[in-house]
Amino acid sequence: MPISVKEVIKTAAELIGDGDLAKTVEEGSSSSEELSLLLKCFNLVENEVALDYFPLKTCETFTPAGGLIYFTSFSEPPIRLISVTDGGGCPLAYERFFDRIDLHGYGQKVEVTYAFAPVTKTLEGNSDYAGRVSARLLACGVATEYLLAAGRYAEASAFNQKYRDALRAAAEPGHKLTVRARRWA
Repeated sequence: MPISVKEVIKTAAELIGDGDLAKTVEEGSSSSEELSLLLKCFNLVENEVALDYFPLKTCETFTPAGGLIYFTSFSEPPIRLISVTDGGGCPLAYERFFDRIDLHGYGQKVEVTYAFAPVTKTLEGNSDYAGRVSARLLACGVATEYLLAAGRYAEASAFNQKYRDALRAAAEPGHKLTVRARRWA
């Protein structure tokens, strides 16, 4: 289930103790300067998470023209190529240029898996994340950025620690419950 931008911003407003701002976000009635700043902070945090911690990945199929695939034909602007494979899943040799991938004349269908940056969201939009990256994690990041912008550095430092801890926890693989073996005397 996608995470609502409004939900993240409302949670961030509640975390920083601004109930009036949380109510304004909930109602969505007026666009204040603070609400605009929170939205900018959300976009900044989502972008940071995508670029530095949990890349947004997608896979697309192309038929190269003359062995070239231009980035303008991708549905999302690629940041990093993860793999380029033929129809059978075998890796292909390629060169990356600023505007294209050169497959050295290969002209059959290829699958390109790549990471991309999230687009700028509006208050009514949804985050590109669901699952490991939670609304709370994003809200802690938004609260940190908002407090930094407001000059509330001591509070920002505390929220930054919560944000970093949440990122670390999300990156850890799931823990399995284990039962110790019995020992017989």
